[in-house]
Amino acid sequence: MERRETPSRGRGIGEGLAARLADPLWLLARQWQFGEFRHENAASPAWIEVETEIHVLDEWRPAEGSEWQRFDAAAAPLERLVEEHGGGPNPRLRLEGGLRLKRLLAAAGAPDDVAAFAARCPFTEEQLHDGGDVLIRRRIPDGAALVRTLERLAKADARAAEIDALKQHGELAASAAELGRVADEWLAWWKAQVPRTIPEDEDCWDEHRLEHAFALRARGLPELELRATEYAGGQLDWSAVDAFAANGRNAAGKALKVVQRGVPAPARFGGMPAARLWEMEDARFDPGSVDAAPIDLGRLMLVGFATVYGNDWFVVPVRMPIASLARVTRFDVRDVFGRAASLTPVAADEDGWNVFGLTAADEPLEPDQERPTSPWFLLAPALPASLESAPTDAVLLLRDEMANVAWAVEALVRDDAGRARDRFAEWAAREPPPPVTSDFPLYRVATEVPQHWFPLIPEQLDDHESVRLRLVPLTRLEDGRPVKLEPAGTLLPAKDAWLYEEEVPRTGVQVTRTWQHARWHDGSRHLWQARRKQTGRGEGSSGLRYDHVEGT
Repeated sequence: MERRETPSRGRGIGEGLAARLADPLWLLARQWQFGEFRHENAASPAWIEVETEIHVLDEWRPAEGSEWQRFDAAAAPLERLVEEHGGGPNPRLRLEGGLRLKRLLAAAGAPDDVAAFAARCPFTEEQLHDGGDVLIRRRIPDGAALVRTLERLAKADARAAEIDALKQHGELAASAAELGRVADEWLAWWKAQVPRTIPEDEDCWDEHRLEHAFALRARGLPELELRATEYAGGQLDWSAVDAFAANGRNAAGKALKVVQRGVPAPARFGGMPAARLWEMEDARFDPGSVDAAPIDLGRLMLVGFATVYGNDWFVVPVRMPIASLARVTRFDVRDVFGRAASLTPVAADEDGWNVFGLTAADEPLEPDQERPTSPWFLLAPALPASLESAPTDAVLLLRDEMANVAWAVEALVRDDAGRARDRFAEWAAREPPPPVTSDFPLYRVATEVPQHWFPLIPEQLDDHESVRLRLVPLTRLEDGRPVKLEPAGTLLPAKDAWLYEEEVPRTGVQVTRTWQHARWHDGSRHLWQARRKQTGRGEGSSGLRYDHVEGT
């Protein structure tokens, strides 16, 4: 069998792309079949004029705080203000401070002068035995105690009196000028290394819910507050806050009015169906392959928007400063027919769920009424990314159905050097108690529970309905004496520690502390410690059993 074809004499592809039809009536029939002859008597927008009111967020406070504090979004990320806690020199930094002074004195030609500083600013006996470097700590001064001494050496009027006090503990070979230079250099290094101490009125951590809570506002908009009541940590974006009405007065800020005029641009998104006949579409998105059941309204609406109404939307970009609230006060549109119209927000006609809309959490609700949305749009000062260390502290909160109790388990705690200690590994490596042998069955009142497990006992409140979980350390025997072991870390407070009962679900909760390092938009680097609350690993078993008989 043979197949004969006539080769084309032309070398271009223009003839094939022309898509000439010998039967134009067929194309008209196809247009009629797809409903292209039906119209909605609508026109495309040709010119718009938008007026936007913008307020920059410039104040913040913890949820329990009463005084508003200045907030500058250009100075530091909001995550650092909210998540940072603790601060001050840790034991490792105190040791490094003494070693730093020893090196500076050696560079100045007086290495033996460190003995006088070590005698005037020594480590306490408790600090000497906190780590495994006791001999080193006896020969160098405490970095935290050095601050006051070196500040006096840095001042010319107080330098002589401080040198006389140092000479009472040993001879000094360095001159007064050299000691002043060493003090200036050491203090500059110390201030750059020591984390800022966070006072209690700036700590946003709620110990009873293990979450962060804070508020934001703009001084030019005192009647509105943004409150985050359940920020668990991680990435802080607009969805973490809700809008609340406030009784603010004396507005000190001014609103920024932005008026834009121009031609709106059609909305574009990846995989959008092409409106032209011969335009190549993006193959990365196939609306026909979306698997949606009749009850998957979200997917069906997405596919319907992409295939049917995708080319009916237009975009008008509005430039806003970071950390600001904005709302559209006027939106005028002129279409291609010359008709003018003023548009109103969709939520003004039919309130409810809205994309990127803040929830008006203080509005009273009627039965079966949806929570309304606020007309304000928040451009949150969110970090795009940050470097996160491995957890230095970790606590697991879980339910033990066999023992009918909830537990707080210290998995990791931080040591003096800032490194993580595995409490389970330490407990497993302990010397086991000698076995008890008997020819008769043994009766045990209660079995042993690991030392890093702390029970959360339910406590009835005065209303006889609410219940909270209180941390009660177990009493254990050490050297024949009863001892109450307290938590070794800081994620679980040792005094008056209690949690709301709903904070420990059946899925459990995991609370970790990590180091965060990020660069802000001005290039500055920021380092802080953050606590994060995450979903746990489910239920657990402590092995606790009461009235147990062994050897039967």
